[in-house]
Amino acid sequence: MKIAIIGAGISGLTTGYYLQKFNFEVDIYEKDIIGGKAHTIKKDNFLFEEGVNGFLDNSPETIELCNEIEVPMVRANQNSKIRYIFDDKLYKLPSGPKDFIFGDILPWGAKIRMFKEFFIKPNPKEDESVFDFTTRRLGKFFTERFMRPMTAGIYASTPESLSVNAAFPKISNLEKEYGGLFKGMIKKKKGGNPSGELTSFEYGMSEMIEKLSSNLNIIKKEITSLDELQNYDKIILSTPSYNSATIVEQKHPTLAKYLNQIEYTPVVIVGFSGDIEPVSFGILTTKLNTLGILMDKYIFPNRNGIRVMVGGKRFEKIKEMSKDEIIEMVNKDIEKIIGKNNLKFEFFKMWKNAIPNYKVGHIKIVKNIMNEVNKIDNLYLNSNAYKGVSFNDCIKNSKELAVSIGYQNK
Repeated sequence: MKIAIIGAGISGLTTGYYLQKFNFEVDIYEKDIIGGKAHTIKKDNFLFEEGVNGFLDNSPETIELCNEIEVPMVRANQNSKIRYIFDDKLYKLPSGPKDFIFGDILPWGAKIRMFKEFFIKPNPKEDESVFDFTTRRLGKFFTERFMRPMTAGIYASTPESLSVNAAFPKISNLEKEYGGLFKGMIKKKKGGNPSGELTSFEYGMSEMIEKLSSNLNIIKKEITSLDELQNYDKIILSTPSYNSATIVEQKHPTLAKYLNQIEYTPVVIVGFSGDIEPVSFGILTTKLNTLGILMDKYIFPNRNGIRVMVGGKRFEKIKEMSKDEIIEMVNKDIEKIIGKNNLKFEFFKMWKNAIPNYKVGHIKIVKNIMNEVNKIDNLYLNSNAYKGVSFNDCIKNSKELAVSIGYQNK
């Protein structure tokens, strides 16, 4: 059986790897960078990640895959546990309940409002924004101080722009299953922080991509239509949803219409050399066009750069600005955050469509997409546009798809 996978990002590569285990003949088509957003740039003596810089080691699928392809993993050091938020000033994120209660991350009024969450009844709404959900349950101050930077750091988005059910299903499910967040955490005996240690590879994310792709047949070619793939028994589109829409549009216009309903946010990565304080994993912001500063050099070995993430849903005009304008803006933001510094510009990458924005109604859009796909013989969709944007999500979803196809055709 011949299978074509369009897109050699982490989803496409992982799907191809697992499908080959079932002895399928697999061709992967890629017009651009192998690895997609998991791509490491080495510039002079500097190493910068263009996108994702690691993953949490709490996913069995990811750990199993790394062990199988024999790529050594490297855990982040203790600096990775030190994180800051910049609002009107720098606030260190609390490391535990005691730090939270007696620290200055929230004023006492906001803390009291947050603890009232225990007595707030569930909302029967089918879907709502992260802003509405966390403001209703934990208060507006909590939303502005915590969720605004968090949504920027994970999705390059805003609380108003994201569906809580799609973007943070584990949080919304606590209300659905237990009647509240604190009630759920008490019954599950878990706190609010994700489990697992931040993990990467000795010389960047591309180390895994290179190892994963070394035994796969990757064809450097842009696919624009299903007509180009008539010689294949099955087709898997592991491209962003807007690319998948272009590929299917001629034969399946309704599917293309739904695929185009998924939005993407722009992100620019600016890399610097030099030192910065306070030493930590990084700093997320609540209001600036600069979403965050990521201090890779302080958390992983063989890193010597500092990255700044700018734009996102908070500042979509970033994609209309010139490189020089962006660098000037970023420098001004960094000075607001940490004051005078000795950082020197080294690297620039613009992603005009960086991360899918799981807006309110996203789950319904995905359901419509999958209903249309199920009407089409031998066509599958698999990318971070649909269910989970993290590195671990992509690997888990890819393995599940490959195993499903494999057992169906045994």
